[in-house]
Amino acid sequence: MADLLQTGKTALFAFQSAMATTSHNIANVNTEGYSRQRVDFQSNLGSGLNAGGGVNIQQIERMGDQFANARVSGATSAHAEQEVHFQMASRLDNLVATDGISIDPALNSFFNAVQSANADPSSVATREVVVENAAQLADRFISLQGHFDDTQSEINDRTREAVNAVDGLAQSIADVNRNIVSSRGTGNSQQSHDLNDHRDRLVTEISEYMDVDTLIQDDGSMSVFVGKGINLVTGVEAQKISTSRDSLYPERLQIELGEGPNSRQITSRLQGGIIGGLNEFSENTLHDAKHKLGQLSLIVADEMNKQQTMGVDLNGNVGGDLFGTTQPVIFSDNENTGTGVVQATISDAQALKGSDYILRFDGANLTATRTSDGVSTMSGTPFTVDGIEITLSGAPVAGDTFVVSATGRAAGAMESLINNADELALAGRLVTSSDISNLSDARISNATVTDTTNPALSDPVDIIFTSDSTFDVVESGTGTVLSAANAYVAGDPIAFNGWETNISGEARNGDVHSIVPNVNARGDNSNGLAMADMQTNLLVNGTASFSDAFGSLVSRIGSDTSAAASRTNALETLKLSAIERQQSNQGVSLDEEAIDLTRFQQAYQAAAQVITTSETMFQSILGAVR
Repeated sequence: MADLLQTGKTALFAFQSAMATTSHNIANVNTEGYSRQRVDFQSNLGSGLNAGGGVNIQQIERMGDQFANARVSGATSAHAEQEVHFQMASRLDNLVATDGISIDPALNSFFNAVQSANADPSSVATREVVVENAAQLADRFISLQGHFDDTQSEINDRTREAVNAVDGLAQSIADVNRNIVSSRGTGNSQQSHDLNDHRDRLVTEISEYMDVDTLIQDDGSMSVFVGKGINLVTGVEAQKISTSRDSLYPERLQIELGEGPNSRQITSRLQGGIIGGLNEFSENTLHDAKHKLGQLSLIVADEMNKQQTMGVDLNGNVGGDLFGTTQPVIFSDNENTGTGVVQATISDAQALKGSDYILRFDGANLTATRTSDGVSTMSGTPFTVDGIEITLSGAPVAGDTFVVSATGRAAGAMESLINNADELALAGRLVTSSDISNLSDARISNATVTDTTNPALSDPVDIIFTSDSTFDVVESGTGTVLSAANAYVAGDPIAFNGWETNISGEARNGDVHSIVPNVNARGDNSNGLAMADMQTNLLVNGTASFSDAFGSLVSRIGSDTSAAASRTNALETLKLSAIERQQSNQGVSLDEEAIDLTRFQQAYQAAAQVITTSETMFQSILGAVR
């Protein structure tokens, strides 16, 4: 009878605990990250002829799945990375395509103004429209560069916030580890399970910011790794993770692990999550757009300036620069130990690439590595790479590092230099004419300036035919022959003194054609026509017009945005699938819990009946011996 009471008592306690566990599951059905718990029963062994000693609870099992959790963390990290990349790229895509900010409408307005001025080159009013549109074009480049810089600042702010969040989460995981180790020592498995759920939620939160791996230790604590093997949390200790200014690029951030002299830079090793997405967008989309925009601004300014200096203004003066630009920006690594100074100038805007260059000094030479594709060039100084002339002076030390940025910030420095409409050089520097007494109908074309630095460019010369198929170039006035017996082919270019022209038609011996300086520029639009032609000329790397080059930039951003959108949608599906699989194993089903609760309640009532039966039997025995 005592055994019967003992059996009933163990059953009551066991089923009471089972009902409590089931109630705990039901109460947390909407708790994010909660893992269902299950009571495992074990029979108490009997002795001798006894049927058994009742039941006890072997363990309260947490229905967690570390593999499923790892899949959820990985999918969450990958999705967060692409989602933030898509969000940032989409905003940039809308920005460059907006007419009020885009470069293309400003380019069209500028060249339309040039066309209008060519219709009446002596009109100050139409010239002023050109000057105004030139200023607006420069402002567009500055404005768009400003938006790009603001986007970089936002990336820095969001990265800083994300890293601070990760630092707090890592410390929380270390604290939970401490509590789990303590609870395991007291045998409080229910508390330990809830702490494990809390810790898994913290890991999932970290995966929103960066890719994360975990490893459960023998004492129940969890080690957390980021950046493919970098230890963030070990046992009850979490390493400090923080941001600081990049040692090479002052406008960028770097991420550091640890404190003091033991800290190390881990930015390049981090991937996934919001931090990885921001970095990917910055490196692959934003920086490329900034360099392409800067490259375009430098080429537009250089080509327009060259054409402007090939003409003369209303005052008869040689045209000055239309746009102002900037020379490359130089950054020195904060960790440099030498006193070397790098200087750089743009020698050929057409040869520029949309990229920065990292310079490393090895003690004798500089190695210039193009950041866009990793191509390196080693040389002593001075040397020229991609249209940039680089010199190194001072006392550099082997290992010193510098950055040369010619295009990344150039658009923000573009400015219109002409404020007076009279200074717009629409007229050509040279005037050509065919002598009225020529015996043939051959005619000379306008002379095109090919070298503004030629000291004899403005010297007046005559082209005098010495036969129907040969000509001399003669100095006007003195008759001095400068170039004799040149073969004539109708339409072929004739180049001399930094200019080029051609004569069409069948020439005759004695024909005279003249090239003289333009002293009356008011009615001349020959240089203005050449300016207008620049709208469609392939002046960007010899393959694209100005508008085509900007269109290519817009298209690339749009393509990147579209690809990020596709990846985001695909990864969202994978994330939901991983969560569904996780919840199928550890999530709470109210139907299942309701059935278990009823079953345990009935078992509890039956166990109580066992005790009642034992009491009845005891009373019967007492009655028999009374």
